[in-house]
Amino acid sequence: MNQEKGSKKYKLIVIGAGMAGLSTGITWAINNELNKDPVLLIEKQPKTGGFVTSYEREGFVFDTCQVIPNISEILDYLGIEIELKKFKGYYMRILVVNPETDDVKVLELPSGLDNFKKKLMDQYPDNGSQIEEFLDYSREMYLELFNLKVEPKFIDILKLLFTCPKIIKNSSKTFKNYFEQFGITEPDVIEIFNIFADFSALPSEQVTALVPISAMNSLLDGAYRTKKGFIDFTNKLQERYENLGGELLLKTEVTKILVEDNQVKGVQLKSGEKIYSDYVVTTVDTMLAMKQLVGLEKIRSIDKKYANKIESIKMSTSSINVSLGLDDKLDLAGLGMDCGYNVITTGGDTYDRLFDDYEKGKIGFSDKRFQVGVICPSLTTGGQPNITIRVSPMGLGDWAKLRENDRPKYQEEKQKWGDFFINIVEKYLIPDLRRHILISDISTPATYARYSSSPTGSIFDMAPYTNNFGRTRLKMRTPIKGLFQPKFVHGVFGSLLAGIQVNDMILNRKIMNGNARLKI
Repeated sequence: MNQEKGSKKYKLIVIGAGMAGLSTGITWAINNELNKDPVLLIEKQPKTGGFVTSYEREGFVFDTCQVIPNISEILDYLGIEIELKKFKGYYMRILVVNPETDDVKVLELPSGLDNFKKKLMDQYPDNGSQIEEFLDYSREMYLELFNLKVEPKFIDILKLLFTCPKIIKNSSKTFKNYFEQFGITEPDVIEIFNIFADFSALPSEQVTALVPISAMNSLLDGAYRTKKGFIDFTNKLQERYENLGGELLLKTEVTKILVEDNQVKGVQLKSGEKIYSDYVVTTVDTMLAMKQLVGLEKIRSIDKKYANKIESIKMSTSSINVSLGLDDKLDLAGLGMDCGYNVITTGGDTYDRLFDDYEKGKIGFSDKRFQVGVICPSLTTGGQPNITIRVSPMGLGDWAKLRENDRPKYQEEKQKWGDFFINIVEKYLIPDLRRHILISDISTPATYARYSSSPTGSIFDMAPYTNNFGRTRLKMRTPIKGLFQPKFVHGVFGSLLAGIQVNDMILNRKIMNGNARLKI
């Protein structure tokens, strides 16, 4: 595969300019002389940011991302200055609904790990010692993450026995298996910790224990939003990348990753143009990249085991998202909406059963079983009053077909489910909500599939089952020399970190010494 005469060759091409792509590009630019080793980001959308951005509807600005942990260390490394606003009230409120009586029990969780632990121990003294043991042990396991290596060498693996004993002991456990060993029996406490598992978009009986433990610890340390919205965050990342000398192509779609003799050679665009490079990092949906842009048979001819792993991977769920612009007549603060996250749920095994239906291709939500997340960003960052209703698990199902072939029916289904979830919020959280809605914008799984080209409409990447996490996950370093996919875990923190990790791999541990977490 000869390079076309006169065409520019890059050292690195990054497919996708979301959080992971921007982080990859910035980190490369920080650690290389771009006049010698140039980098190119290619993004099919007209703007960067991926699922971390903002959009406008009739004067209201809605964010597509809602809550992030403290990412100051990563921002410092990337050279990004942006003001983060911490949520003022509780970290989270859980409204547990009895659908038979409509009685609601409110569980309020304060920010800060020590405050959180003290409240639970004081409120549930019969399980106080068990709660303390669970939280202390989990915190220690979370901190062991800083000792992990992305690609451990033999000596690193031996060291893990001493530096990460809790992770090794629990690496194959689901969160449910892990949690049960602490003997907590209080239903409210079980409900609280299961919600952390649900944030992974997997039920507690299936998600690997370390993911909800990490989410719980990082977010209890502080839940934040960007002051000017997430579009400002994305713009600052893009500005930093371009100021460092990185090149960017927007509204440009990659249709093929070029491979010759097991070595990546570059990419081919939808226009037919070929752009060459020594390395390619793909940050788009794994199924799209590996099955369509590379080709599973090509991978199978190089590494059958890796190809089989790709075929066995399950992507995370999709979602319905309802963004509401409101008038200024509602006392949202008085309703407690200034906390980081509100969850309205019928409790117990609700999410497990909703997930069962999702796996069968059904929508399991009903008046008797539901779980809905509600966020009010405007109370933290200012601006016009608005709330976001987020609902998962939701599968792609017939959404894409309806959108493509029967738009009136698609709009009807979209509005039906949007109204259903608005009704839930109005009934149990914000009385008379409908009277104050000025604008409603509803996203479905088809929206996410169209936006990202994900074959499943996945919003969280590869689902963190126990057999696809840690040492059993699909590796970032693919069998094709020079081709990488930094797809370790979802979320802003994980995506930004992945961009630094993949550079560390390419540059032979120059940046992080092979560590899984940033320790500069």
